[in-house]
Amino acid sequence: MSIEPRARVAPERVLPGPVPMAPETAAQQRVVQRICTRVAPGGMDIGVAELPPGGLQVWIDTPVPVAEPESWVIHHRMAREVALVGWHCEADTDRLLVLGWSAACLHNRVRLLQSGLRRLTDFEPTAQRAVQLDGREPDDGSAAKLVADVCASIERRLRWPERLAELAGFERGSALPHLQLLLAQVAGLEAKVARACEEHLVMARVLARAVCEHYARHADLARARREVLAESRRWVHASSMIRGSAAARPSPAGAGRPHMGLAERRIAASVINHGVPRATPAAVTPRVAHRDLEEGAR
Repeated sequence: MSIEPRARVAPERVLPGPVPMAPETAAQQRVVQRICTRVAPGGMDIGVAELPPGGLQVWIDTPVPVAEPESWVIHHRMAREVALVGWHCEADTDRLLVLGWSAACLHNRVRLLQSGLRRLTDFEPTAQRAVQLDGREPDDGSAAKLVADVCASIERRLRWPERLAELAGFERGSALPHLQLLLAQVAGLEAKVARACEEHLVMARVLARAVCEHYARHADLARARREVLAESRRWVHASSMIRGSAAARPSPAGAGRPHMGLAERRIAASVINHGVPRATPAAVTPRVAHRDLEEGAR
């Protein structure tokens, strides 16, 4: 019995596995996922994946396809919010493409942060909302929860804390020098905006708690709001008073007083003589009186 020799079997080929995602791409994917989830309607799932040439692609991940007009609106809304971080985006009805850093988008973010920082120097709207306690009346044992709810409401109105929290832990960088400078400027402005927002939340917590304490003493909510707001007005408006008093002083062209934070305002309001001392005009004796004295002497 002859047996045909067994053919030589080639060694099994091991197919290459999926290439692991770079850490910076994974961090970018998490940030884009947070932003697009916030923008999308409630309950809608958003898919984010790496784009082979570079960048990310975002799509609406639902079992039932979304109507074309609605899909177009959602993708363009997500593109606008993602572009506010500084990335170049392209959107259509099917998906959103998130590409590299854009100098134009980063310049726009710088302008937005500077505008937000200017608005955050006005503490009056936050003080007004804090003493209102969201239209609620403090009950026994609920003051702490009411203060926390007021702070959460004001944080949502400020809008910047939520947007900055989406970028937490994300290290931004670029190989191009001019983009490196823009990213550094953006990071510095974001830190200033975050500190300004924290000052607003601290003030809201202090004022809301003070209203609850005043109400506990005399059970008159309208009176408690008036008293707390009147007490806070001195340091809420401290920087405007000092800027006004400093306007009379000669200063070089272009030299402006920097924006004052909450701590600086409270310190400034506690100083009594913070303005320019009033000039006392020298007494001028009329010439007629001199003439009368000379005539009397004669």
